[in-house]
Amino acid sequence: MVGKNIAVFDIGKTNKKFTVFDEELNVAYTTSTKIEEKKTNGIICDDVDAINSWVLSVLDSALSRFNIGSIVFTTFGATVVLLDAEDKLAFPVVSYNQEIEPEVRQKFFEEYGSPEELYVRTGTPPLGQLLNVGLQLYWIKNEFPEVYEKTKTILFLPEYFSFILSGGKATEITSVGCHTYLYDIVDKDWSIVAKGLDVPEKSPPFYNVWDCIGKYKGVKVAAGIHDSNASLVPFLLAEKKEFVLASTGTWCVFMYPSAEYSPAKEDVYRDILYYIDVYGRPIKSARFKCGYEFEYYINITRKRFNVDPLKIPFDEKLAVKIIKEQTAYVVPTLTPGTGQFPCSKGRIVKEKEFFRDPATAYHVLNLSLAAQTYFALSLLTRGKKGLRILVQGGFAKNPHYLRYLATLMPYNTIVYYKYTEATSLGAALVGKAALEDKSLKDLDVELPQLESIEVKRLSIDDKYVEEYLESFKELCEKNSI
Repeated sequence: MVGKNIAVFDIGKTNKKFTVFDEELNVAYTTSTKIEEKKTNGIICDDVDAINSWVLSVLDSALSRFNIGSIVFTTFGATVVLLDAEDKLAFPVVSYNQEIEPEVRQKFFEEYGSPEELYVRTGTPPLGQLLNVGLQLYWIKNEFPEVYEKTKTILFLPEYFSFILSGGKATEITSVGCHTYLYDIVDKDWSIVAKGLDVPEKSPPFYNVWDCIGKYKGVKVAAGIHDSNASLVPFLLAEKKEFVLASTGTWCVFMYPSAEYSPAKEDVYRDILYYIDVYGRPIKSARFKCGYEFEYYINITRKRFNVDPLKIPFDEKLAVKIIKEQTAYVVPTLTPGTGQFPCSKGRIVKEKEFFRDPATAYHVLNLSLAAQTYFALSLLTRGKKGLRILVQGGFAKNPHYLRYLATLMPYNTIVYYKYTEATSLGAALVGKAALEDKSLKDLDVELPQLESIEVKRLSIDDKYVEEYLESFKELCEKNSI
């Protein structure tokens, strides 16, 4: 009997989640764990051994309870696994949070072209740390040449976990196209960086994300998919009008599928980039570390007042007052080189007012993050009005953020979803396509989970909103690193 259920692994940087979906794409079972990064010989690494152990444990348990027909992995991007001739790790799996010497970055651009030149071809801006996989491979090749020499296979993280289960090796476009410098969008082929680093020779053939590349205990294993692209899949199938998907978590990623590929040089240093979707199309996007900054300031507030800020209710009068009086600001960025204000120094402006009480601190924080979102979306869409902004993920549960965002963007419609697990749902759709041997486009599905709820804006004169946004922007540009 062919299994009808779909098993999805959603591997985040810290949180790892496993979900079993039934044939109607309802959640039948879910569990999660936390596995942190580790250091190996001074290098920050993803603990793939611990992840593999957890994967096998929860999967084998689920196979004994559910009639599973396909398995899909979706993971964070910017991460590759190097395998030797015996398919063992040739090197620890380096985290994109690893820092490298500035000289390495400089030599990379001297060899392969300026950031502006590469941006025009690959849609990839120069990101901090090792968030560009091409730069990571260049660093490994030059710092550890013997490792790169013995590397016979390069797999992106989703495909590595799929390989561990199935023995099948695959390359797929959503991971290759995740700000790596490895894919030339103009030529629709491997880039000059990829060719210079022998990536095509070390990579398996390309597969669709939904293609079955092998089996685990008789169950189909799909190639795999990058998590931001997985979160986009349900909306590509369900939305009929022009939209921007705000996929919110540690990173807030804003994806605008209707935009043309037109990389502007002024966007190179403002975290405007192009992902590649499951059909091979460039998706104009903007990002900043919204969830990371949220958690950082939440922890400060929690320690200062000894309360849980997440339990503070939304106060409409206070919310309006903070905008009108410009009470305080939380200015980006805690991660230099990222976001729309990459040179801005992350800080609290008017600390005394910010720490007046926990409610003020929490409202100011969410207003400031909504303001960052406003500037990200404005750059992404070039100020276009009449769009639907679809908020998914953690911030879809945050009324403070949502109400402020709707207030800052009165000419667009802000909606959120009670169902916040679009990444897992998107991966489940990939699993359904694998199960039925179909393309995603050919699936006959209804997605009642995606019932949207429109967010109401605050009752406040537009003049105050415009003045707040202008002062926020000035603060970001004034005290740069």
